[in-house]
Amino acid sequence: MPGQMTELIPGSSNPHFAGGAVRINSLGFRGAEPADVAGQRILAIGDSVTFGYGVKEHESFHAVATQIIRARALPTLEVVNAGLPSSGLPYYLHAIRRHCATIAPQVVLISVVLNDLTTYPAEVLENVPLPRSRVSPARRWDPVLTRSYTYVESFRLLKGMLYKTGVLDLQSNPGYHFPVLSPDDARVDQSWKDSFFVLDAVLRATSECKAQAVLAVFPLEIQLSAEALARYREGVGIDLAASATNLEPQRRLATYAADHAVPFLDFTEAFLDDPPETLFLRDLYVTHDPVHPSVRGHARAGALLAEKMGAWLMEPNPEL
Repeated sequence: MPGQMTELIPGSSNPHFAGGAVRINSLGFRGAEPADVAGQRILAIGDSVTFGYGVKEHESFHAVATQIIRARALPTLEVVNAGLPSSGLPYYLHAIRRHCATIAPQVVLISVVLNDLTTYPAEVLENVPLPRSRVSPARRWDPVLTRSYTYVESFRLLKGMLYKTGVLDLQSNPGYHFPVLSPDDARVDQSWKDSFFVLDAVLRATSECKAQAVLAVFPLEIQLSAEALARYREGVGIDLAASATNLEPQRRLATYAADHAVPFLDFTEAFLDDPPETLFLRDLYVTHDPVHPSVRGHARAGALLAEKMGAWLMEPNPEL
């Protein structure tokens, strides 16, 4: 699939994945099989943050929001987690094209992280209809790839050591390169142009599916304070200008959403009352992770999403 660097093997599981057990359903999404009949359904599209990297299935922000909304007024509400690690905006587009009609959601929640905003060739919109994913029998049944605790933990430990010692440059990793936070980056204007080009297609695909699009954006830890930015400069060599903390990308996305009459949710609001380092992943191997929220970060985002999304689902046409 265009814009896709990884693939989730349908029917696989790993009880010892980062943060907790992972199960993949027949659609190739994290979680249980969607219900045969759902009262109301949210399709959550995104990357590793939506997938819930580093947290348990029920701890991801959209699962937290769903639990809150169910308890309040909508007991049949269901969320389908279509988050995919190491993906980007083209994956969001093609996942909606492939699965939205079958899932039939009322809402498609499109969650953007700032590393999604980068350059994309025009051909990422092509390849319709999409071929089905083809997973080789060796990959499908290999216990090392599908269930191995040793493989996962060894991989994380090795990568962490290589980044810490400077053998690998963290900013060379696509997941930790943020052109829209680098005003001197020659690609910044093209990144915005390409990203809006693909987002336009994402919104069209959602409309064709007769679902309401909601655009959301997660902050990075390095955006939340000058101290956090300095910590990442000194700790792992993410060198960004002081302007990285001005939240300009969030404002630009809010303007885009308003111009397209799409409800917009900035999760930065949920991250302002706690020390930034408590809201992002930290463990034995990961001492600096500016992208992936911790359990606490997901809980804060989920509560805000429930507040906004619950009102939208229960009222005719409220504003988020």
